[in-house]
Order: sequence, then structure tokens, then C-alpha cells
Amino acid sequence: MKKSLVLSLTAIIMMVSILAGCGGSGNKGGNANATPAPTESAAPGSSNQTESTEPSSDEIVTLKFGTWNDPIVEQKKIDAFQKLHPNIKVEIDKAVTWPWDEKLGAAAAAGKLPDVFFVFNAPGNVASNWLADMTPYLEFDPDYNEQNIFNNLSATGQYNGKQFVLPHQLFAQGVLINIDLFNKENIPLPKADWTIDEFEKIAKKLTKPSDHQYGVENLLGAREMFVPQFDSKLGWLTFDGTQFNFDKPAFSDAIHWINKVVYNDKSSVDLYERKDQDVWYGKDKSGFIMGKVGMKIDANWAFADVQKNAKFKWDFLPIPGKDGQRVPLITDYIGMAQNTKHPKEAMEFIKFLTYSKDGWLERINNIETPIVTMPLLNDREVWDAYLQTTFTAPGLKDIIAGIPNGFVDGFKWLPGDAEIVDKVLNPYDTKKELITLKVKPEDVAKDIQKKAMDIYNQNKEQIEKVTK
Repeated sequence: MKKSLVLSLTAIIMMVSILAGCGGSGNKGGNANATPAPTESAAPGSSNQTESTEPSSDEIVTLKFGTWNDPIVEQKKIDAFQKLHPNIKVEIDKAVTWPWDEKLGAAAAAGKLPDVFFVFNAPGNVASNWLADMTPYLEFDPDYNEQNIFNNLSATGQYNGKQFVLPHQLFAQGVLINIDLFNKENIPLPKADWTIDEFEKIAKKLTKPSDHQYGVENLLGAREMFVPQFDSKLGWLTFDGTQFNFDKPAFSDAIHWINKVVYNDKSSVDLYERKDQDVWYGKDKSGFIMGKVGMKIDANWAFADVQKNAKFKWDFLPIPGKDGQRVPLITDYIGMAQNTKHPKEAMEFIKFLTYSKDGWLERINNIETPIVTMPLLNDREVWDAYLQTTFTAPGLKDIIAGIPNGFVDGFKWLPGDAEIVDKVLNPYDTKKELITLKVKPEDVAKDIQKKAMDIYNQNKEQIEKVTK
């Protein structure tokens, strides 16, 4: 079923008012005019960022661009950008590929970092001195305003108050629901402000093991999404903006609750081996997509797949809460090479991909159809275009309203996050010791907390030395 959602003008105005969150007048997005370069005294400390590197208005400047996205789609973005900026030529740097940081490191050692590149590990890239501080350029640009790209998102790219990366893609996680299956089982559709208790009861009602029908899919991997639902002061991986909080009750409570739904209630298809699911639903097929699972923890990147392959009515709702509700967000980042010889032009390209109104409208209407990412620009016209032309769902409007108070996956931006996952949590998760309660989370929470904070402080100290 095609789920294009056309909101009335009144609804759009209300939605954007909510999206503004922290307020502030701000500007309403970018335009096609070039961003003037800062004066030499205001520019970042690179010796390359001087007046001598600035070309005349008719000189063609070539930028190298490191991207892991589909090169066909990326070239369409480049073509659209070059129409607005005929003096800037952008070329995809094919030498930078996976493993991403390894290839970036080789490019940096050879003095050949792309002028603009996607950032998979912002803390490590900042500590390695690969990224330029974009703050002076952003401060000089009247089109840039933190509230215009939601200050809780732009802030994730700041270190020591300096903006080293900006988000260029945004995804929200929530619960896909099979409306037809709900109706078949005479279960009322949940409201946006539903609770985890309601979620659990619905999962039980939907479950019919003899028919290989289950309440939920992907719950085992959703721990980090549910911790903030048990304690709204916490974010992803228990981080509260200052420190991790694995020793707070919410971490253990979330694990115990997921364990109950999966292993005690037996309401999740996650309980069963993939080989069993292959027999029931088909090789590598999702039970939800095949119409045999009522709810699936997923993100808006799944919409195109659901639209194409699901043969039922569906919707997308916020993650249910215990102590309030917070929307889990995932962002991808982009930055400018510290040693680029063309910072003004590099910033123009970054602007087109992050906070330019022209850039977002072009991507939504002409380039990425259907567009996978949600817009990052808090602008009514941009969101109106997104909601009209994208495979979407009515419940998405409630998730959109939660963006200003959402919490962002720290894997790409939070100092030590990836290392904590790899060295501290993965040893428990690989053997499923925590989720099966073979090891009680409350018994090891203090140890996890200490190790996590040690890693965080070490990484933060490294970054602070570089960004003074």
C-alpha cells in the first residue's frame, strides 16, 4: 500500500512549531548564494586557509569527495550542486572506501585527504587532526542556525565548542505495525503515547506459536533504544550528556524487560533460530514482511522495503515508554579536511548536503526518490515536500515531533562509544550472557560503568589536547 502522507497547511505549521523545539528566530534555511569565506584572522588554524588560496570568482576549483553512498545517487547530488555553483567541480575520491578509517588514514599519511568526506569515527578523526573546525565559516553564514538543524543533532558534532562535523543524514527508530494483523486479532491500534506494558500485552495477544505467528521482531537488539524509555534523563548507551550510567536501574530494567518478553512470554520471533524462521517464512525472509509478526523494531530506512514487499496495511509508531518517551535517532556525518586548499568551496558543498534549503528540496524532489533520510533542516516547505513524496506512514508525524527531545546513537560521534561497545559490552552480548540473565546486569553494572568511564575519559582527554 502506498503511504504518501499529505498534511494540511495547518498541520504542517503545527508540526514545524513543534520541531523548532528550543526556539530561536533563526533563518529558514539555505539558498544558492555562496557562503563568503571568513577573513584570514577568523579562519581555522590551517596554514592553507589563507587569502592566497581563495580563487577568483571565475576560476574552476576541484574538490575531492569521500563518500560510501551509492555513487550513482551521489553523482546526481554533485550534478545538482554544480548547477548552482558552476565554478566548483566535485569528484568522488574512489581511493577512499572500506575499511573507511584505514583508507582515510592512508590518504592522510600521503597528504591526500579528500576535501570533503563522510565521517564514520568523528572522535578518532578529530584526535588524528584530519578535520577542520568549521565554526568560523558557520558563524559567518547567515543561513546557518543550530535550531535550523535541531541543536541536539548539530551539537553531537562539536568538540570543545568547535564544530568539526555536521549531520547529513537522519534516521529515526520506532515500531512498524501490521494493521491488518491487529484487525484480524481484534486488537485496537495503539496510540502514539503507548507504554511498554501495553506493548508487552499486545505482543502476547498477537502470538500464536502453532501458526508461527509472533508479536514482535528485532527486540533482542533494542536494548539501547529502551534504556531511555525507563529513564528519560538517559540517552543511547546510558549517556546523559556528561557521563555513562550503566549503574543506574534503567540499564538493568531494560534488559530484564526484554528478557521477559522474549524468553518468558515467548512473544518474540527472536527466540527462534534463523534456520527455523527460514522454514516458516522463507530463506532470509522477515516474519514481519511476510505478515506473520505484528510489530517490528526498525527505522524509517525500512519504508522502501516494506512498501515494496509487504502485502498489508502498516504504520510506524514511536518506541513505547515507561518513564516518558524519547525518540532514538541515528545520524551520519560529514566534515572538511583540515588541510584543504579550498575551504570556502568545501563549505559550500557541505552546506548543500546539510543545511541548504535548496539542497534538501533538490534531494527530496529530484534526486533520492524515495529519499531514505529524513530532512535535517527545520523548514516547513522542506518537511512538506518530504511528507508528500516519500514512502512514509501517518504515525511518522508523532516521531518527527519527538526529534528535538530525541537521543542520538553515539557510535559515530561520542568519545569512546565504539570502544565501549567492542571491548566492554560485546563480550557479554556475543554469548548472550546479559540478555539471557546468565549474568545478571545488576551484578556487573558497576564494573561496566567503571570500564566505560575509563575509556570515555581517555578518549575525551585525547580530543581535548587536539582541540584546545
